[in-house]
Amino acid sequence: MAERDSDRFRAARRVTSLVALAAWGLVAVFFGATVINGGSMEPSVHPGDVVVYRRTAEMLSEGDIVYFSHPEWPKGVVHRVVEVLPDGSVRTRGDANAVPDRDAVPRRRIRGVVAFVVPSGKALGAFSEALR
Repeated sequence: MAERDSDRFRAARRVTSLVALAAWGLVAVFFGATVINGGSMEPSVHPGDVVVYRRTAEMLSEGDIVYFSHPEWPKGVVHRVVEVLPDGSVRTRGDANAVPDRDAVPRRRIRGVVAFVVPSGKALGAFSEALR
C-alpha cells in the first residue's frame, strides 16, 4: 500500500512539473521573458528575477515598466516609463537611478510591457522542479 502511494506521489509530481514546464513554454511563446542582470530597477525588480512581458508597445503610460533594445546593452533594458513624449517615444528611468535615461526610447525599440515579475528564488525552484 505504501509503495502504491509513493508511485502515485511520484506520478503527481511529474504531472505537476510537466504542467509547470508547459505553462512556462506558453508564456515564452505568447509573451516574452528575460532574466534581469543589473540592479537599476531595485527594489521593484532584483538581479536574477524573471520578467515576463507582453509583446506590445501600444497604450504606454507613465509608470509602465518596459523592456527595450539598446545599442549599449545587447540583452536589452528594463526600465520604468516616466514620460510619454508627443512623438510616441518614451523617457525611461530605472527605479534605483536618480535621473531619467539620457535618450528617449522610440516605440520601434520597445520589445514589450512587463506583465509580471517572478522573483529569482521562485523561478529557480520551478525550474529545478521541472527537471526532476
